[in-house]
Amino acid sequence: MLSLKKFTSDLARTCGSLASVSPALHASTSSSTPSTSKVPRRAVFISQSTDVFSNLALEDWLYKNWSFDRRSVLFLWRNSPCVVIGRHQNPRVEANLPYLESAGVPVARRGSGGGAVYHDHGNLNCTFFTSRKRYNRRQNLDLICNVLNHDFCIQAEANHRDDIIVGHDDKVSGSAAKLGRTTAYHHCTLLVRTDRQQLRLALQGDKTIKSRATASVPSMITNLGDVTGAGDLTVESLMTSVGHAYLASQEEDPVLANGFTLVNPTDDWFPGLKQLEDELRSVEWIDGKTPRFTITRTIPLPHCLGSPSNSVNITVQAYHGAVEEVRLAEGAVACTELTDLIHEVSTSLKGNSYTSGIFSDISNRLHLPPSLQRSIV
Repeated sequence: MLSLKKFTSDLARTCGSLASVSPALHASTSSSTPSTSKVPRRAVFISQSTDVFSNLALEDWLYKNWSFDRRSVLFLWRNSPCVVIGRHQNPRVEANLPYLESAGVPVARRGSGGGAVYHDHGNLNCTFFTSRKRYNRRQNLDLICNVLNHDFCIQAEANHRDDIIVGHDDKVSGSAAKLGRTTAYHHCTLLVRTDRQQLRLALQGDKTIKSRATASVPSMITNLGDVTGAGDLTVESLMTSVGHAYLASQEEDPVLANGFTLVNPTDDWFPGLKQLEDELRSVEWIDGKTPRFTITRTIPLPHCLGSPSNSVNITVQAYHGAVEEVRLAEGAVACTELTDLIHEVSTSLKGNSYTSGIFSDISNRLHLPPSLQRSIV
């Protein structure tokens, strides 16, 4: 795991002096003192955490608690290995849950839309916070592309999907956003030196699941560090360049730029953040926000049912992480005894949490002796 001490010392070497903010950050920076400038002050926050839930919680905290009429913030952060899905996605479709569980890699659901992404220490995340009226996703992407072009000799551009691409349409960044009544943020990932093999394995979800959930769009990807001419590009050097470019773009009054600030996403610094983090870690959020989906599997049948086949296709429908219905798959033919038994199984499972072992459970119930079949309800 990345050493926090090494992380901050590397940043200190590349960024120069780094400001340290006291736990009173929330009070001093959210002051209601009127500003005489029409241009919002700019600041770059760099997270000292590599925990995905802490960083997502800080994003949410800033979005919900701060006004960005007189300030704009670029939040730079990176995580230990994890998968982050969009607010309206199905984790089973987007992520290889069995593999991730065995590897101890968490799946998180963020508050914005968009597709699933894999994060590790070779991935840089950028979140641009502004007032709603100043929201400009394309401007943010152009800033990053200009940094890549100017500082690292990487020819990059934003396409019609707001992805940043290099070379022959290879994707190095994807975007998502959250727009509120008065506040907005746009965030994007930058693949610098991400483990592409782990990325591929982590995002191999179950595509046989049928759902209206937002689906990720497959793309050819590459690391910025693998682009010819990128040299010794690192997450730290890119973080420095993007941060400096963001502050320098305060064209109307560069003096208003506040500089780099290390922040610690904890309750001491941001009161109430722990509650947001707990919500993001909860099953109710990660699984309970999953849109309705159906999944069909073939299960064996007991001989005592007298069915003409030794197996049958069963469909399970679930919504917000709970079983809604168990039924014969479309086109499946079954005897009356089996039809009645599946109805009883459906009644008994309705409302239960959907789990990966649901079909084994259904199979076990169908194999109960006839004298016990009615006791499953």
